[in-house]
Amino acid sequence: MAEEASWDQQIEDYLTSEGACYAAGLAQATDGAFYAAAPQAGEEGWGHIFKDAHDEKVLQDDGVTEKTMSINEASGIKSFMETGKKPEGGLWIGGTKYNITQFEKEFESGDHTLSVGFVQAPKKGAVFISTGGQICAGFYNEEKGQTAPNCRKAVLAFGEYLKGIGY
Repeated sequence: MAEEASWDQQIEDYLTSEGACYAAGLAQATDGAFYAAAPQAGEEGWGHIFKDAHDEKVLQDDGVTEKTMSINEASGIKSFMETGKKPEGGLWIGGTKYNITQFEKEFESGDHTLSVGFVQAPKKGAVFISTGGQICAGFYNEEKGQTAPNCRKAVLAFGEYLKGIGY
């Protein structure tokens, strides 16, 4: 019997090896914490998608004052994929703050329904999908010649794969 590829290898095969995304991650929907990352070489993917809990200065609603807040990226990802809204303190991934540009709770993709979110930072962004049990994120960078539509296509295809195998 053939050995099944690791999740790191699968997201690398689906999302980063063909160049649609420069990094990708897979998390449980229950906590939003990434447990797989790509590219795997030198654990490069982890450097792009994960940063331990940290403090950040966050602009307050008045648009002038800043407040130092403790940021837990995993709980922010979980909150975003459940609500489609910006978590308190903003959505931070790999130490970068992203703006939420679009969220659709019930997006029809092939034979499956997924939650889909789009986030952006200057010259880059990410596409998130949730199958209900898993969250997958693919990250694109315009300076690397990557585009949001190509990243979206790859992440949706992986989401359909996950749903198809019961994840």
